Amino acid sequence: MKRQTLAALALLAAPAPALACGGFFCSSAPVDQSAERILFVQEDPQTVSAYVEIKFAGDPETFSWIVPVPAKPDMDVWHGAAFDALDQATQPVFNTPWQCFAPEAAAGGGLDDDADPAPVNVLAREQIGDYDTAVIESSDPRALVEWLRTNGYRITPEMEPFVALYTAEGMKFTAIKLVAGKGIDSIKPLKMTYPSGGPTVPLRLTSIAAQLEMGVKVWIVGDQRFGPIEGVENLELDDAELVFDPNTFQTNYLPLVARKVDAAGGRAFFTEYAQPSGPLADQIEGGGVPDWADEDAHAAFDGLLQVLRSKTYVTRLYTRLSPEEMTYDPIFVPIEGGDVSNAHTVPVPPGVDPNSCGGIDETALPDPCEFVACGAGGQCFVAQDGATGAVETGCACAEGAVARPQGDVAPGGAVRPTVACGDARLNFTAPDLVIDRPDLTFSFDPCRSDPCGDGGECVAMNGSQSCRCERGFVAVGRVDPEGKPFATCVEPRDRVPDEFYERELPEPDLPFPGRRAKSRGAAVADDGCSAVGSSAPAGLALLALVFAPLARRPRRPR
Repeated sequence: MKRQTLAALALLAAPAPALACGGFFCSSAPVDQSAERILFVQEDPQTVSAYVEIKFAGDPETFSWIVPVPAKPDMDVWHGAAFDALDQATQPVFNTPWQCFAPEAAAGGGLDDDADPAPVNVLAREQIGDYDTAVIESSDPRALVEWLRTNGYRITPEMEPFVALYTAEGMKFTAIKLVAGKGIDSIKPLKMTYPSGGPTVPLRLTSIAAQLEMGVKVWIVGDQRFGPIEGVENLELDDAELVFDPNTFQTNYLPLVARKVDAAGGRAFFTEYAQPSGPLADQIEGGGVPDWADEDAHAAFDGLLQVLRSKTYVTRLYTRLSPEEMTYDPIFVPIEGGDVSNAHTVPVPPGVDPNSCGGIDETALPDPCEFVACGAGGQCFVAQDGATGAVETGCACAEGAVARPQGDVAPGGAVRPTVACGDARLNFTAPDLVIDRPDLTFSFDPCRSDPCGDGGECVAMNGSQSCRCERGFVAVGRVDPEGKPFATCVEPRDRVPDEFYERELPEPDLPFPGRRAKSRGAAVADDGCSAVGSSAPAGLALLALVFAPLARRPRRPR
């Protein structure tokens, strides 16, 4: 029997005691299941092991994954269920003020073509599990890009400057594909061990394929608490800022994190959990795995316990970022500081009797915009569905930003559409993308149904339908008959003030398409070629890029 899917696509309200099982075969779900998840183990002062979850949905023949690394890593596959268990056992847990409700388990320029390219050195080529892997290096990003293209990796011209960022810093690249004939179920987390003084996440490369307000979860297992290096804020949740909506069983935790990170210019992580690893391992071991579970579940159980018992302390950090905020590669270092609990209590709103369950006073309900994060370039406004009269929230986007729909999952499994505003300049969509195969021919056009309405125009943004709404209109998220989220432009209940549109988007500190300006640590020359200085100590780097344009299964035309 196959193991249960622990990371079910739902944000469930579940009693806190469910966490006692340690995450294996539990009913509660992670706070942000769409987040990228990475587990680091600081093996010794000069060695890091990184366990990286790889997410992909689409044709397995189009799967590709490229990771900058400081040196040739030792690689192996790991266990997806172990990520689920660790996530559930350390996720924020919120005790809500109404006693009649169960506690919630919370929720460019191209490259220079003049000189002859330097050679590409293939450091290793081997099969790891069901992956075909190669570790390559070159001092010339043009040669490295050409090698990747020749070997079946899709690198668009807009992606080239991002490769140059890392080759100029002396980084190597691990390139991964599935072995021919293998399916999506063969995609498993990857373990990489390499020389390094500490873990880091290469957000700059991740920005190419990132969603708006994308969650990033990082666990670090070491001998003390870890936090981001100086220059990146290390935040902790203030329970006084939490808000609970008894109608939807939501807290405002995720949008609260997003807004705090936006206010810090994207340079912030929340410490969600920091505790000795022994009690956490005991909790997970005490829950066990049912005898009827399959071999993979038992292997994940044993693998996670081995990691947790290898060191004395576990830190969990979390952030939510849009691509334009991914201008740096955060480095994590040992820090001083006490333990951080993942248990929180939502304050009782003024004038509310938490023991009264006979009805909810509408005047005590929170502002719907408390539960919305529109991104640094947006602001939430309340609107009303003209067809149903239902109150809904929408995002007004500043000049130069567009609203992109995203799918959240509400309690009970229904899709809850949301939108966020992203910088339209960070767009890697190929305008003429056409797939022509014997079994499928189509032109990729996410705007063919014109979903934005009379109040806006549709634009293709990184393979997704997005809306550029007219002034005075806001983008709301809705779901089509097939369950797919889309955005449309409507008039809000209250007028969007003129001064909102006077704000200017900051210049993204990235070599985004068509830009010729200075990047952090990178002077982009007049010919568009990047000369990049190191932005991190030698030997520090890691994480993943799964190319988003390849990660969507195309629909057949009707």
